[in-house]
Amino acid sequence: MQRILSVVTGQVYHYGLKPLMFRQDPEVVHNRMVAMGKKITSWAPVAALMKALWAYQTPQTLKKIDGIVFPNPVGLAAGFDYDGDLLTSTPAIGFGFHTIGTVTLRPYSGNPAPRLTRLPDSQSIIVNKGLKSSGAAAIIAKLSQQVMHIPTGISIASTNRKYESESEQILEITDCFRLFEESSLKHSYYELNISCPNTFGGEPFTTPKRLEKLMNRMDALKLSRPLYVKMPIDQDNADTLQLLKVLDRHSVQGVVFGNLTKDKTNPDVKPADVATWKSLPGNLSGRPTFKRSNQRIKLCRAAFGSRFTIIGTGGIFSGAEAAEKMRLGADLVQLITGMIYEGPQLIGQINQYLATRKLE
Repeated sequence: MQRILSVVTGQVYHYGLKPLMFRQDPEVVHNRMVAMGKKITSWAPVAALMKALWAYQTPQTLKKIDGIVFPNPVGLAAGFDYDGDLLTSTPAIGFGFHTIGTVTLRPYSGNPAPRLTRLPDSQSIIVNKGLKSSGAAAIIAKLSQQVMHIPTGISIASTNRKYESESEQILEITDCFRLFEESSLKHSYYELNISCPNTFGGEPFTTPKRLEKLMNRMDALKLSRPLYVKMPIDQDNADTLQLLKVLDRHSVQGVVFGNLTKDKTNPDVKPADVATWKSLPGNLSGRPTFKRSNQRIKLCRAAFGSRFTIIGTGGIFSGAEAAEKMRLGADLVQLITGMIYEGPQLIGQINQYLATRKLE
């Protein structure tokens, strides 16, 4: 029955809701969906009904990693729930974990619009939010009034602004982590976002020397929860391995592969969409990140074995694509863009696929 309802939901979304939403500004749609999801799932009977209709969870989907029990391996990636508004929504549609943010120490209203632009032919979105955030203090205050029903992580980066020195930027990152450490929140893990390409100065900690300095300061925090580092995907194998070697020396439990692609020669972007992309600020999520994410997952697993927990994100639009990332070495997967293009039933469909198929 659940499978039939899932198919019906997908058809309604594909032929009804999606065409209407895709005629509207994507950021307006995003804000409305977040507000609506927060409101309707705050009613426990509605949340329970949604979970019964869409969520797929069996003992086969459960995973215990880094001391955290994940009811299933499919998570919401950072970059959708900026400020922690969807703690009741994500379990209702079947997610097994949920990353909030990316959160910054200071509030930032976002880069100048447009901040989101769809590229349907490439199944992608040009993302130019620039780490839009209400700021750590406001988010902690909000989350302290809520219950985290599934493992929930906090993604953290420096505020999108100019810094007078590298040390000042590192201090702002560690101060943000410290606020969460000193809070009473029940979050399960942290994500350190070193790879957002839409901020002032680009990706400042994606060189071994600067990453080493940052990680030395991170080690001094003695975090009480696992730390996963969100990695770039456009670097070549040699540069990726250099960054992983730095992380290997520090108190890092895992890596996330990965972030947006900023490579305008990416062959998975349609030529007409490249032209659009060149005319707008921002970088791409979705389908164009799939192969590059997979390459980095495979590289990390081959080079470091079980040293790192690997979270695979980028371009997942089906159960088969989630399974491919896991076959290559990912322990968990995350998505955003696939849900936007395929519909909210996708999460349950992925979990059902993973539970009923071997990944070897």
